Amino acid sequence: MLPAPDTDAIDEAAALLVGAQHAVALTGAGISKESGIPTFRGKDGLWTVRGEPPLNQFQEFHRDPKAWWVRRLEQRANPDEFALSLSASEPNDAHYALAELESIGVLRHVITQNVDNLHRRAGQQSITEIHGNMRWMRCTDCHTRWPEDKVDVNLEDLPPRCPEPGCSGIVKGDGVMFGEPIPPDALERCYAEAAMADVFLLVGTSAVVYPAAMFPQLAHQRGASLIEIDPEPTALSELARVALRGPAGEMLPLLLRAVRERIERR
Repeated sequence: MLPAPDTDAIDEAAALLVGAQHAVALTGAGISKESGIPTFRGKDGLWTVRGEPPLNQFQEFHRDPKAWWVRRLEQRANPDEFALSLSASEPNDAHYALAELESIGVLRHVITQNVDNLHRRAGQQSITEIHGNMRWMRCTDCHTRWPEDKVDVNLEDLPPRCPEPGCSGIVKGDGVMFGEPIPPDALERCYAEAAMADVFLLVGTSAVVYPAAMFPQLAHQRGASLIEIDPEPTALSELARVALRGPAGEMLPLLLRAVRERIERR
């Protein structure tokens, strides 16, 4: 059983956020686990149970993109347990709290490692999905992205091609594959946010997956305060100024309430 929330730590974290000029959050699989989505790593993680996907996924896609699309459409018609968990999932209190922190002007941006679309569904506006979004498509040439229902998929002419003027690149799922570089526009935005951040929230991330784990470290090197929200210590715990030990769905609403109280007392 986790201990009762540390009210002093919550208040300190709220003070940092309210005083921040540019607060940024990095979120990982832990925040979505509370919505019923299995994590990839860890004791019961999807890849721990099934094994990690091949490291040459992206190269195999380029070798035969039509075959990839055929498999994708078959999987959509016959979803596995993970796909079903994604479809059934809903944003939880942590997602909504982050969206509310943005709406009141305290949180400037979210960098998420998750591909489940839950931040967007909760109302997050300023967001970089560094590993893509399972509900979006992307051109492999110009990197334009669209929600999947905006892409015309002709079963007689696979793979689909980019509809942007002057581009005819192959369209793939937006999720970043093994062997695929992070889209350059997403990477550039993350570096920019890390450079501006004076407070960095780490929410439900083990902080071992790069390049995502690098951004709070870069911000910390520039003097930003790190606030960690996780039931367990992580690879970056020793850098954190404040650690809120508990599930994000419990800690973030408490933090939001403390932030609101501080704003009201101004």
